[in-house]
Amino acid sequence: MTPLYAMMHLWASRPFVWGEHDCALGLADWLQHLRGVDAAAHLRGQYFDALSCQRFCGWFTDPVRVIEECLATVGGLPRVSVPQPGDVAVLILPQPDRDMPVGAVWLGDCWGCKGPDGVTTLAGGAVNAGAIWGVGYAA
Repeated sequence: MTPLYAMMHLWASRPFVWGEHDCALGLADWLQHLRGVDAAAHLRGQYFDALSCQRFCGWFTDPVRVIEECLATVGGLPRVSVPQPGDVAVLILPQPDRDMPVGAVWLGDCWGCKGPDGVTTLAGGAVNAGAIWGVGYAA
Protein backbone atom coordinates (compact mmCIF):
# COMPACT_ATOMS: atom_id res chain seq x y z
CA MET A 1 0.00 0.00 0.00
CA THR A 2 1.37 3.42 -0.91
CA PRO A 3 1.80 6.11 1.76
CA LEU A 4 -1.00 8.09 0.10
CA TYR A 5 -3.50 5.27 0.41
CA ALA A 6 -2.26 4.46 3.90
CA MET A 7 -3.18 8.03 4.83
CA MET A 8 -6.67 7.58 3.36
CA HIS A 9 -7.08 4.44 5.48
CA LEU A 10 -5.94 6.37 8.56
CA TRP A 11 -8.49 9.11 7.80
CA ALA A 12 -11.20 6.45 7.39
CA SER A 13 -10.32 4.87 10.74
CA ARG A 14 -10.68 8.09 12.75
CA PRO A 15 -13.99 9.75 13.59
CA PHE A 16 -14.56 13.24 12.20
CA VAL A 17 -13.93 15.66 15.08
CA TRP A 18 -13.72 19.40 14.51
CA GLY A 19 -10.32 20.69 15.62
CA GLU A 20 -8.83 17.18 15.82
CA HIS A 21 -9.67 15.11 12.73
CA ASP A 22 -11.41 17.27 10.14
CA CYS A 23 -10.75 17.89 6.45
CA ALA A 24 -8.24 20.73 6.92
CA LEU A 25 -6.32 18.93 9.66
CA GLY A 26 -6.27 15.82 7.48
CA LEU A 27 -4.27 17.83 4.95
CA ALA A 28 -1.89 18.83 7.75
CA ASP A 29 -1.54 15.15 8.76
CA TRP A 30 -0.58 14.31 5.16
CA LEU A 31 1.94 17.13 5.00
CA GLN A 32 3.37 16.14 8.37
CA HIS A 33 3.91 12.63 7.01
CA LEU A 34 5.74 14.10 4.00
CA ARG A 35 7.67 16.95 5.68
CA GLY A 36 7.86 15.98 9.34
CA VAL A 37 6.31 19.27 10.53
CA ASP A 38 2.73 19.93 11.59
CA ALA A 39 1.60 22.85 9.44
CA ALA A 40 -1.60 23.21 11.47
CA ALA A 41 -0.29 22.90 15.02
CA HIS A 42 -1.71 26.35 15.74
CA LEU A 43 -5.22 25.16 14.73
CA ARG A 44 -5.40 21.85 16.58
CA GLY A 45 -7.71 21.88 19.57
CA GLN A 46 -8.73 25.51 18.99
CA TYR A 47 -12.29 24.84 17.74
CA PHE A 48 -14.91 22.15 18.31
CA ASP A 49 -17.66 22.69 15.72
CA ALA A 50 -18.29 24.54 12.45
CA LEU A 51 -19.18 27.80 14.20
CA SER A 52 -16.09 27.89 16.42
CA CYS A 53 -13.97 26.89 13.41
CA GLN A 54 -15.29 29.91 11.51
CA ARG A 55 -14.76 32.19 14.50
CA PHE A 56 -11.22 30.98 15.13
CA CYS A 57 -9.79 30.83 11.61
CA GLY A 58 -12.42 31.94 9.09
CA TRP A 59 -12.59 28.58 7.29
CA PHE A 60 -16.00 29.15 5.70
CA THR A 61 -15.30 32.67 4.44
CA ASP A 62 -11.67 32.24 3.27
CA PRO A 63 -10.48 28.62 3.33
CA VAL A 64 -7.68 29.27 0.82
CA ARG A 65 -6.16 31.84 3.20
CA VAL A 66 -6.41 29.37 6.09
CA ILE A 67 -4.49 26.71 4.16
CA GLU A 68 -1.97 29.27 2.82
CA GLU A 69 -1.23 30.34 6.41
CA CYS A 70 -0.73 26.72 7.42
CA LEU A 71 1.54 26.08 4.44
CA ALA A 72 3.61 29.16 5.28
CA THR A 73 4.64 27.42 8.53
CA VAL A 74 6.42 24.73 6.45
CA GLY A 75 7.98 27.08 3.90
CA GLY A 76 4.96 27.24 1.58
CA LEU A 77 4.05 25.11 -1.42
CA PRO A 78 3.64 26.11 -5.05
CA ARG A 79 0.17 26.51 -6.50
CA VAL A 80 -0.54 24.26 -9.47
CA SER A 81 -3.35 24.10 -11.99
CA VAL A 82 -3.18 20.37 -12.74
CA PRO A 83 -2.93 18.14 -9.66
CA GLN A 84 -0.53 15.23 -9.30
CA PRO A 85 -1.14 12.38 -6.84
CA GLY A 86 -0.69 13.61 -3.29
CA ASP A 87 -1.31 17.30 -4.07
CA VAL A 88 -3.63 19.14 -1.68
CA ALA A 89 -6.49 21.49 -2.41
CA VAL A 90 -9.40 23.46 -1.11
CA LEU A 91 -12.47 22.33 -3.02
CA ILE A 92 -15.69 24.30 -3.12
CA LEU A 93 -18.73 22.02 -3.04
CA PRO A 94 -22.04 23.58 -4.12
CA GLN A 95 -24.72 23.20 -1.46
CA PRO A 96 -28.33 24.44 -1.46
CA ASP A 97 -27.76 26.96 1.37
CA ARG A 98 -24.15 27.97 0.68
CA ASP A 99 -21.06 26.52 -0.92
CA MET A 100 -19.00 24.28 1.37
CA PRO A 101 -15.17 24.38 1.38
CA VAL A 102 -13.36 21.10 2.00
CA GLY A 103 -9.72 20.12 2.19
CA ALA A 104 -8.81 17.30 -0.19
CA VAL A 105 -5.90 15.26 -1.55
CA TRP A 106 -5.64 14.25 -5.22
CA LEU A 107 -5.52 10.45 -5.46
CA GLY A 108 -4.73 10.30 -9.17
CA ASP A 109 -8.24 9.95 -10.52
CA CYS A 110 -10.35 11.62 -7.83
CA TRP A 111 -10.12 13.77 -4.71
CA GLY A 112 -10.06 12.16 -1.25
CA CYS A 113 -11.66 14.16 1.58
CA LYS A 114 -11.96 13.51 5.31
CA GLY A 115 -15.61 13.83 6.21
CA PRO A 116 -18.18 12.85 8.81
CA ASP A 117 -18.64 9.45 7.12
CA GLY A 118 -14.91 8.63 6.87
CA VAL A 119 -13.30 9.30 3.52
CA THR A 120 -15.32 10.62 0.61
CA THR A 121 -14.05 10.60 -2.95
CA LEU A 122 -15.08 13.24 -5.45
CA ALA A 123 -14.57 13.18 -9.22
CA GLY A 124 -12.19 15.90 -10.37
CA GLY A 125 -14.60 17.41 -12.88
CA ALA A 126 -17.49 17.46 -10.41
CA VAL A 127 -15.98 20.07 -8.08
CA ASN A 128 -14.45 23.52 -8.25
CA ALA A 129 -10.95 23.80 -6.82
CA GLY A 130 -10.45 27.06 -4.94
CA ALA A 131 -6.70 26.39 -4.95
CA ILE A 132 -4.37 23.42 -5.48
CA TRP A 133 -0.86 23.11 -4.05
CA GLY A 134 1.83 20.75 -5.29
CA VAL A 135 3.47 18.72 -2.55
CA GLY A 136 6.08 16.86 -4.62
CA TYR A 137 4.87 13.42 -3.54
CA ALA A 138 6.29 10.45 -5.39
CA ALA A 139 4.84 7.03 -4.53
